[in-house]
Amino acid sequence: MNEKGISNFERFVKICLWLSVLLYWISGVVLMCIGVSVQVKLRDTYAVINDAASEVPVIIMVIGTLVVLVSAFGAVALLRHSPNMIKLFIGILLALLVLEITAGAAAYTYRHKLHQTLLSNTLKTLDKYSEEVQITKGVDSLQTEFQCCGAENYTDWMNTTFGSLSSSVPISCCRVPVENCITDLSKHTAGINQQGCVLKLNNWVEEHIAILGGVGIFVGVAQLIGIPFCYLLLRTLKETYEHIE
Repeated sequence: MNEKGISNFERFVKICLWLSVLLYWISGVVLMCIGVSVQVKLRDTYAVINDAASEVPVIIMVIGTLVVLVSAFGAVALLRHSPNMIKLFIGILLALLVLEITAGAAAYTYRHKLHQTLLSNTLKTLDKYSEEVQITKGVDSLQTEFQCCGAENYTDWMNTTFGSLSSSVPISCCRVPVENCITDLSKHTAGINQQGCVLKLNNWVEEHIAILGGVGIFVGVAQLIGIPFCYLLLRTLKETYEHIE
């Protein structure tokens, strides 16, 4: 292969690698944004859903940050033309690819249990409404944010301590605006959100899982493009050094 051929091939490989690194970096930024969005949306509802769920957006943000850092490392490796750094970059991409496949499989398996888990946790929490400040705040936040009432529907409140004593639902069950809302279940309930929070929350989570799945595909594509082209760049650099010698 002549010097011009080597130069053109190396240029082509580098362009493909820069595109994969850019795609990888964008995916990391999107993951960080999703993590922040979920944290802001659900920050007051973890007492209702599950305290362990508060770790999910943090994990997403950490993964996004890690992807951004790895893409930055890959960019430095390309700029320096360092074979050792490129080899390390390949190793990191392979390790992350295995972890992502494992995490994706676990998330896909768990999504089938999501509805029952949310329903069980929400029903248990509703019965503690007005007894614990944090839970009361969490339930009100959940019902207001998602415009829902109860777990499966608004009648769930009749099976709670709060509902049995007052024969009503919390003001957070009211449709917007709430000025003329009647929370007494023995009267007209048109002003009360009829749909339960579990279904709405489950649909919201499913939508975000779909978005995460899409981002995961982008990350995987970037890795699958990057790994073979890193190998090609290593081979090209080796041939170039041998030609110079």
